[in-house]
Amino acid sequence: MRILHISDLHIGKEETDVDEWRQAEKIVRRVVRAWGDDEDKPLVLITGDVVDDGREVEFIEARRILRPLHRAGFQVAALPGNHDYGWNGSHAQEKRFKLFKRYLLGIETRVTYPFVPYADDDVTVITLNSMQAETGFWDGLLADGELGDRQLNELGELITTLRDERKKTHKIVVALHHHPFLFPGDPPLKKAKELIAHRLKDGADLMRLLSGRIDALLFGHEHRHVDFSQAFEGQVFTEKYDIPCILCSGKSTDPGLPARVITFQGRRKPRVEPAPWNRSNAETLNVSTFERSVHPEKPGV
Repeated sequence: MRILHISDLHIGKEETDVDEWRQAEKIVRRVVRAWGDDEDKPLVLITGDVVDDGREVEFIEARRILRPLHRAGFQVAALPGNHDYGWNGSHAQEKRFKLFKRYLLGIETRVTYPFVPYADDDVTVITLNSMQAETGFWDGLLADGELGDRQLNELGELITTLRDERKKTHKIVVALHHHPFLFPGDPPLKKAKELIAHRLKDGADLMRLLSGRIDALLFGHEHRHVDFSQAFEGQVFTEKYDIPCILCSGKSTDPGLPARVITFQGRRKPRVEPAPWNRSNAETLNVSTFERSVHPEKPGV
């Protein structure tokens, strides 16, 4: 089983040198070109901020852009980010999530997270809503996120059930939008901003729950392309949390359309590779440089 991990498309974003609408269309064309004829297509996982301001016109356009994937037989699993919930990613409103459900999930009724968009005998993918506890008037301000006790408790119960009932080699993938820990090596001012307005408030609780119990953790939000199985400022987070694969996706509509493919097979550790359209870059750059090459100085908001 394979996952194509993309994130932070920001469809509808204005006042930028990058045309997110056209870049997102390019990604879709490249995905169809790479795997459209395959019987075993990857799951296309979008870890939040599909649109930029949570406006209905943006969701309609996002649905149009992603439609060729569905027509070509791809399964698309999108989860919400702070920009999907409201203006500039800093004014979360529940009514915006209803638009997300309608246009991107095709669901009008209630969606409960943790949500399982994909499961077979070998792999279960669990998506979380890191904005679920962030829609009150004060909580809805700024760009931070919060899962909430109920979502965390149900996630823990789901993982326990999977570990008890599935074979030992069964892989569990957890995906969300907000990064659940601070990036090491950031300057003090950046860390202060993260703590005040950008972090996952209950990220430490999430990592305690996941440590040693899952096989892959995927997220976006930060607009930095980082593989945490590599030493990052002297720390190897996959070892710290005993999770074989931890990946932060960069902004996939940036130049080069950065994306990764994660392959799960038997007892093996998940294999992480650049998407086919990124592989020429990977050949000319060492891996750590490639992983951090997309605007490391410009975190998401």
